[in-house]
Amino acid sequence: MFHGITSDSPNRPDAAPGKRWLRAPSKLARILMLAGSFSLALLQPTVSVAAIANSTAEQLSILQIEDHYQALYPHKQLIEQQYQRYPRQVAQIFHLLKQHHLPAELALIPMMESSFNPQAVSPAGAGGLWQLMPATAQRFGLTVNDQTDERFDLARSTEAAVRYLAFLYQKFDRNLPLILAAYNAGEGRVQRTLAKQPDTPFSALELPQETLSYVHKFYALKDLLSLASLAEHSPAAESIRPLNARQKQQLAALFARREIIDMSPIAPLIAL
Repeated sequence: MFHGITSDSPNRPDAAPGKRWLRAPSKLARILMLAGSFSLALLQPTVSVAAIANSTAEQLSILQIEDHYQALYPHKQLIEQQYQRYPRQVAQIFHLLKQHHLPAELALIPMMESSFNPQAVSPAGAGGLWQLMPATAQRFGLTVNDQTDERFDLARSTEAAVRYLAFLYQKFDRNLPLILAAYNAGEGRVQRTLAKQPDTPFSALELPQETLSYVHKFYALKDLLSLASLAEHSPAAESIRPLNARQKQQLAALFARREIIDMSPIAPLIAL
């Protein structure tokens, strides 16, 4: 992981006198780092993004991940503070992921979905920290009716979301990009795409652009944050100041997503 430096940026529209802002590391340097051990020839302009994607361990586009990383980096501290506001819930998330033998980085999904806002509601009706649709929430054990909506219960919604992720983890053979795509676009859509395009690299799948962007942004966020720090060093929620209006707008813009969930066909709930 590259660590950035701070610099005064008076030309930023949200800059304040004397305020120091995070500046992202060199884009080229980070692309070289992400490229890892495969040939630097792949980074030549004559080579397609698809060729680069085919050469990565996760079959993702390094260039797309890096574009998201550069956009997120100036807001790193704000993103970390959102996790620090809910230390008990963050601890529960990591505990449940470990209990279900799921990757710890799935703890980043609430930031992707709701900017870690337990009261978030989307125009399409997804709600809560994990932005569960009513049918999905009910499918995995939550009560959603006119009197009670457990999607906004931090503990209960997290239990349901992790059960859903465990289901997707098995359904898509532990393939993390496909799991993320299914969480975003719906498992039915991902299944149909895989049936039409077997043995196709992820970045070449005919999935909505919003879904491809969602997955690449997840990997950028994973690279930006220290999961160990989030899990072990969360300060008391009382020590974190509430978000002001500008910060809420920043997070909403960074993690805005369109509702494209297509849950059909939905398989019966299985025991996990």
